[in-house]
This record gives sequence, structure tokens and C-alpha cells, in this order.
Amino acid sequence: MGAGGRGKSMQWEETIVTEEEIRKEKERARRLRKTHWWQRKIERGVCYYCRTHVGRDGLTMDHIVPLSRGGKSRKGNIVACCKECNNRKQSLLPVEWEEYLDRLAREDRAKEDTS
Repeated sequence: MGAGGRGKSMQWEETIVTEEEIRKEKERARRLRKTHWWQRKIERGVCYYCRTHVGRDGLTMDHIVPLSRGGKSRKGNIVACCKECNNRKQSLLPVEWEEYLDRLAREDRAKEDTS
């Protein structure tokens, strides 16, 4: 608690990413796609997010922290995921994506309960 019994407020800084920075990171990602590291990543053909087996040709490269939100094209920030998850995730941060998946699971359970 802060002075006077008030809690501290959290301040979020919005990351401003230039088109030039995004262009450079996309080029790095293109280079990573040509590496043995990436080939090993897609070898099993399983989506990082939904764990569905889609085959290696069904996988796309996804930045866990999107480039538009300050993410980088580095091995620790890149995963192989299916096109459906990549399209749904768009530019969500990991915590936002988790909330989205949790909401979908709750909706599915509610549908099952009413059937």
C-alpha cells in the first residue's frame, strides 16, 4: 500500500514500433525459416498453442510477443503454430491470448452443460 492507504497503480508503457523495425525483424524471421533450428521446430508438425497435429506444411511461424508489440525475431520468441491459431492470435500478447483461450474453453463447457 502506498502513502495514505492507497494502493500503487500499475503503469503500462505502450511500445512504439516503427515500420523500419518491423521490416528488419521480418527479414530476420525469413532467415530463421531457412535454418536447421526451424526445420527441427516444425518436424513433428504439432501446433504450439492447440497441440493439434497439422503436419509440417500446416505450420506457420508465430512471434509469441508480436513484432507490432515490440517482439523480436529470436529463437525464444518464435514458435510453430497452425494457421488457425496464428490468425486468431493476431497481435495478442501471451497473457491476452491465454485469456482468449480460457474464454473459449468456458464457452465450450457452457454449451456442453446446456446440451
